[in-house]
Amino acid sequence: MVFHNSCDITLIDSHNHLHFHEYEKDREDVVNRAAAAGVTSMLLVGIDPENSREAVALASQYTGFYAAVGIHPQLATTYAIDELYSLGDLAKDPKVVAVGETGFDLFRSPQSEDEQRALFAAHITLAKELGLPVIIHDRDAHEKTTALMDERDGWATGGVFHCFSGDVSLARKVLDEGYHVSIPGVVTYKNAARLQEVVAFCPLEWLLIETDAPYLSPTPYRGKRNEPSYIRQTAMEIARIKGISFEEVALATTENFQRVFVRKPRNTG
Repeated sequence: MVFHNSCDITLIDSHNHLHFHEYEKDREDVVNRAAAAGVTSMLLVGIDPENSREAVALASQYTGFYAAVGIHPQLATTYAIDELYSLGDLAKDPKVVAVGETGFDLFRSPQSEDEQRALFAAHITLAKELGLPVIIHDRDAHEKTTALMDERDGWATGGVFHCFSGDVSLARKVLDEGYHVSIPGVVTYKNAARLQEVVAFCPLEWLLIETDAPYLSPTPYRGKRNEPSYIRQTAMEIARIKGISFEEVALATTENFQRVFVRKPRNTG
């Protein structure tokens, strides 16, 4: 199915979960609203083996939709490492452009840190084998995340720190290592001064934008189910912070997404 964009300015939602059950009743309407808002592409991110298959299946229905496969760190005690590696064959699908999301979540699941570390390392290994970039989930674990990336040479694959929640110091480390920083709708919140500082610091060519839908709706939709069309609010806030046009943000983040995920060479053997 062709994903029709009805706007002159194009945007890409670099991380969402449109395949989740929250959209079962009106998914087509959500897709149409995204197209009307100028969203030409989106990346659907899996959080476990079956959910990853669902992401790929939905992405396969639309031109411009892509998928990432992986096991979320909060599920590190639910799935074995072998179940991650079993996604290797699925990841050879041309719609799959990344491995993840993976990393640490020590906010919601601090008790499984050891299992998260092992699973994170396995994602890096899989990504290297496939020649795919990695989507990093880093919550309350900045030092542990970068330490494991250093230890395992996780920077070599390229990728993105999604829903970036660190400060300028972490952003500098991430950029120096060749990873991108993805900005969610949180940047529109009144208490988002630290994230706004990160946006001001990061060169535009290293930024991505995302909704993380159905979570983290931007202002003025905060408290409601998020959806890809709301990516415009995030792009507009970045433009305001940087003192540039909305069009510049849209053009740059679209090009960044294409470079990181779509045009990146991969292993097909």
